[in-house]
Amino acid sequence: MDPVQFEDLKAFLALNRLKIDGRRRVVTLLAEGKTAHEVFEQITSEDFLKELVPSEGGQAFVPEKEIELCAAKKIDFLTFTDPGYPWLLKEISDPPLVLYRKGNLEKADQNSIAIVGTRHPSFYGRSQAKRFAKELAAKGLTVVSGLARGIDQAAHEAALEISYGRTIAVLGSGLDVIYPKENERLYERISVQGAVLSEYPLGMPPLPENFPRRNRILSGLSCGVLVVEAHSRSGSLITAHQAVEQGREVFSLPGPVDQLTSRGTHQLLKEGACLVEAPEDIFLILADGLKWENKFKPAMIEQPLSLQVPGDEMRQSFPPRLSQANGGTEIDKKILATEGPQDEEGATIETLLKEEGPLAQDEILEFTGLEPLKLPALLLRLELAKKLKRTQDGKYGLLK
Repeated sequence: MDPVQFEDLKAFLALNRLKIDGRRRVVTLLAEGKTAHEVFEQITSEDFLKELVPSEGGQAFVPEKEIELCAAKKIDFLTFTDPGYPWLLKEISDPPLVLYRKGNLEKADQNSIAIVGTRHPSFYGRSQAKRFAKELAAKGLTVVSGLARGIDQAAHEAALEISYGRTIAVLGSGLDVIYPKENERLYERISVQGAVLSEYPLGMPPLPENFPRRNRILSGLSCGVLVVEAHSRSGSLITAHQAVEQGREVFSLPGPVDQLTSRGTHQLLKEGACLVEAPEDIFLILADGLKWENKFKPAMIEQPLSLQVPGDEMRQSFPPRLSQANGGTEIDKKILATEGPQDEEGATIETLLKEEGPLAQDEILEFTGLEPLKLPALLLRLELAKKLKRTQDGKYGLLK
C-alpha cells in the first residue's frame, strides 16, 4: 500500500465512526471528487469530529493500529471509493464508508437475495429457509444473511450445500467477534465460499443497538429481501421496511395462522409484500433486473420503483406487483422473446437431455461445461418456452 492509499484508509477508518449526519456529509464531499484525506481535513474544520461515535471501552481509536491488527487477522477493507465496493450498497441513503471483509466479493454477488427471520424458527420455518436458499443459490443468486441462530444459519448452510453457491454474512459486531460463538465453523466456511462483512471496528461486541444499523446493509446489498418467519416485533421487519426505503423487493412466506412467528410475515403481506410459495416466485420477479454479464454494476432495474409515504403515516408503501394477467408476467414475455447466444446453448441442453434423460443441474454442468451462473437463466428460459419440465426430484427433462 503506497503512502497516499495508507493516509486515505486512515481517514476512512476515522470518518466511518461519525454519526449519520457526518457520514452523509462525507459522501457528499467524496462525490465532489475529494480524497478521503481532504474530506477528513474539511470535516475537522467544520467541527463534525465532535459527532464521533464513542469507542468501545473508552479507548482512543487509532487507525494505524486497526490496520495492523486487520493485516494480522487477514481481514481487509473496502472503502466507499474502492472500485470493488458494491454498487447496490452505494445507492442507499446511509452507506457504510468502510466495510471490513473476510473472504471475497464477486461480480455475480450483485445478484443477491437477503433471507432473514426469527432466531427460534419452527421446523417449517427452518426447512423452508433451507429450501429457498438452496434453490436460489443453485440458480446463481448469492444468499445474504446475518449469521444469527435460526433462519440466518439455515439460509447460509443451505447456500453452501451448492458447490458453486455463494453466501454473504453481515455482522453486528467486529469481524473478530463471532456471534453467536456456535457459528464459528460456519463463519469460516462462508469466508471461503463467500464473504463476511461488518462496518464495525475490531473488538466491537454484538451490542443490541448495532443490529438495526446492520440490517440496512443486509437489504442494501440485495435485490430483494425474503422474510421466512418473524414475530411482530422482529428485527426482520426492520430489514423489510429498510428494503422498501431502498427500493428493493420484499417477499414474505405465509405460515400457520396460530403461530407467533407467522405474525410478522403476515403483517408484511397485509402491507403489500409479495407472497411467495416457491423459490421460482422470487426468481421470476427479480429475473428482469438481474445481470449475468461480467460487469460490476448495479443488478437492479435501471429505474427502480419510486416509493412514497403518504402523509405522516408510519407504514411504508410496498411496490406494486407485476401483473399476471393476459397470459403471464411481463418478465415471462421478455424472457420468451429473448434471442441470441442462449439459443445455441439451449439447443445443447435439449440434445443432452434427449440422449441422457432427466438430469440435475450439477450433471448438466458436468456434461456441457456451461458457466454455473448462466445455467439457471437458460433452464428457466427453456421451461417458460415449454421445452423442459422439472421433475419432483429436482431434475430437468424434455417436455414431451
